[in-house]
Amino acid sequence: MSKRTGRGGRPPVGRAGPPGRSPHVQAVRRGRVSRLWWIVAGAAGVVAAASVVVAVTASGQNTAAGGTSAAGGAAPTVGSAAPDGSFTTISGKTQTIASQRGDKTLLWFVTTWCPGCQAGTHAMAGDLARLRAAGIQVIEVEDYADLGQPGPAMTSFGPQLAGAAYHDPSWTFGTASQALTRAYNPRGYLDIYFLLGPSGRIAYANSAPASTMSQLLAHAAA
Repeated sequence: MSKRTGRGGRPPVGRAGPPGRSPHVQAVRRGRVSRLWWIVAGAAGVVAAASVVVAVTASGQNTAAGGTSAAGGAAPTVGSAAPDGSFTTISGKTQTIASQRGDKTLLWFVTTWCPGCQAGTHAMAGDLARLRAAGIQVIEVEDYADLGQPGPAMTSFGPQLAGAAYHDPSWTFGTASQALTRAYNPRGYLDIYFLLGPSGRIAYANSAPASTMSQLLAHAAA
């Protein structure tokens, strides 16, 4: 049987390299190829995460990866009425989603232990002026029980990552009730947001608002 490999195969173990190349040179080349593979793979992962990580389709199914085990079911779809529910602000006040009717609201569910959510919250501070100019109130809430994983409390997560913008009146931090988390994030995605229109309907849904800000603002304008 021939020891030659087909396209995409791996060379037989112990096969000698091309004439004139020392084992050291071959090892260096293999190291370079390995590093290049990881760079390409890492870049692809970043692109995938920064693109539309969560898309709510017409059938009501979330088409993203990166969720954790949760109650199951489907998130509310664009055009549907925004489910009501409550959350507790970092000051201890209970508020409802229904109370936001009449305003444009960015309802953003995060997990405080998720690096992407941490980076996104930090980036949001730089985008807050654009959202405010578009008439959007931001409500960033921690998923109920942080989706079962240990993470910092919202009272430390917010000020550490938002900086001075933490005290901006157009940005509210809080913790979602179990019912609110199940209503909007039944599949336990680490980062998902909904743009609620003044009429109380969902105008847009996505993930990673810092990476999808242009789409978010375009839907807010529409």
